[in-house]
Amino acid sequence: MSLEQDIGRLARTRPFDLLPADALKLIAFSAERRSFLAGESFFEQGEEADCAFFLLSGSATLTARNEGGAKQRQVGAGALLGEMAIIAPTRRPAGAKAREDGVALRISRDVMRRVLSEYPREAARIRASLAERTLKLAAELNHVRLRANYF
Repeated sequence: MSLEQDIGRLARTRPFDLLPADALKLIAFSAERRSFLAGESFFEQGEEADCAFFLLSGSATLTARNEGGAKQRQVGAGALLGEMAIIAPTRRPAGAKAREDGVALRISRDVMRRVLSEYPREAARIRASLAERTLKLAAELNHVRLRANYF
């Protein structure tokens, strides 16, 4: 895949879709390109996170375990694994493992900070989008809590 193809894929994925082409070029150029094999772990649930993985090809399984069991979700090319890690220090809420061979861009928080510092208007748009999604999630969790009669 070429740099231009990587940029095109990034442009179709949140939060990168809020960035101009020059910012995407900087991300694609600065990110570490990694090949991965089926069964290989990207990261484990609960570990500290400092990067995200953008799948250029292949697929992955996300697994979140809790006292009620495990929930899994399959994702393919174009998915961003660990989005919050490029915005703020966090722990992984789920683990991610490759389902098949492929290629990913490892995007560090430092790269994203650099991009956001160079594009402050777009950084504000990303923050607003993230805040909106966080508020929506909080409302959904509150709805579930109320339905389950937890107080």
